Amino acid sequence: MKNKKLYNYLPNLIISLFLAFIFLALSLLFAADNIFFEPTTYTDSMHKIKIEDTAFQEIQTYCEQQYAYTGVEADTLKKSINKTDVSNAIYSYVEDTFSYILGKKSELPEFKADFTLLEKNISDDYTKWAEKEGVKYTQELEDIKQKTIKNVEQAIESDLDVMLLSHINKPNGISTKLKDLLVLARKIRIALIATAVIFIGVMAAVNRKHISGLLYWVGTSLFCSSMLILVPCAILKGTKYYDGLAIHNDTVYNALTRSMYGLTDSLIKLSTVTLIVAVLFMALFALIINLTKFKKKEKC
Repeated sequence: MKNKKLYNYLPNLIISLFLAFIFLALSLLFAADNIFFEPTTYTDSMHKIKIEDTAFQEIQTYCEQQYAYTGVEADTLKKSINKTDVSNAIYSYVEDTFSYILGKKSELPEFKADFTLLEKNISDDYTKWAEKEGVKYTQELEDIKQKTIKNVEQAIESDLDVMLLSHINKPNGISTKLKDLLVLARKIRIALIATAVIFIGVMAAVNRKHISGLLYWVGTSLFCSSMLILVPCAILKGTKYYDGLAIHNDTVYNALTRSMYGLTDSLIKLSTVTLIVAVLFMALFALIINLTKFKKKEKC
């Protein structure tokens, strides 16, 4: 009898270990679609700290500094940019990028800031200056104006790209590679689900005389897989690890750190749900064992 129990324990333990890593992989693959590359993971986090306000203020400061370099009045630039446009540009770029990675959009995302008013106001400013100073509006002045517009637009776009996504949104860049990897990950997920079902079937066969043991071992696997995510995430959050990121731009720093904390919180929620399911499985196993013992005592 003793050897028989040992024989059942070893295969259960081995299968349980395999299942734990399969459940871990499935959790991470589920997170890829629903957390890692889900736009709301990042937009919701940035909404909480009103990142658009920080970006808008940074742009206003930039506008005030430009008179010394370009001769364009600060008010000319300031009245060309409003907070609504800033907010729309920030969040639409984030949403478009992650929607592209998820395969919901086919075209590589492009920055969609509307600079029509900005270009008009700068052009008007140059024209008024030429008229006021009695200077002929030459091609050279036009070239200077176009260069000024280009530099201002690039600087503002840089402030609006709060997650530095332009670095990955290039032809055959990182976002395209992530999109392809996600397609592969979904196929792997299906294969892992099938593998998990097979392992659980084998475990059920091993525990056919005491099928309640299946609840315990599957619960153990779920418990281990959840802790492998929960513990590292709890450490990252508890130690405020992301606060130490070396990013000098305040807007980018706030956006990225807040997003990483939001991502970590979502993983903690996912692993907590898995942990609860694991505990329920093991509690149900304990309940069945106690009921079985109680019935045996009643018969005696």
